[in-house]
Amino acid sequence: MKLRLILKTKTKKNKEISIKFPISPSKHIGFINFINLALNQELPIDLSFEKISKTGDHEESKIFGRFKLEGKADSQLSGLEEQIKEMDRKRKKAQLKRKQT
Repeated sequence: MKLRLILKTKTKKNKEISIKFPISPSKHIGFINFINLALNQELPIDLSFEKISKTGDHEESKIFGRFKLEGKADSQLSGLEEQIKEMDRKRKKAQLKRKQT
């Protein structure tokens, strides 16, 4: 299964544009847990960026945002969470089989 973060906005001419960021399978559970926490506590999420130079220096960007999540359907979110957990269990089980042989 693929999981993506999709950001959407509109231009001055009211044309919708979007950008999609893939979320690696190793980050699926953590991402879903973060989303669930934000939804359940009804607290805003802060969005910021960090610039990392080639030398490894970290600098926080001047761009900052704050938003609050709204759930479309809790059943769909919990279904997605269960699906991700099942895939994680299958992956770990396959790894154990490979290690045993």
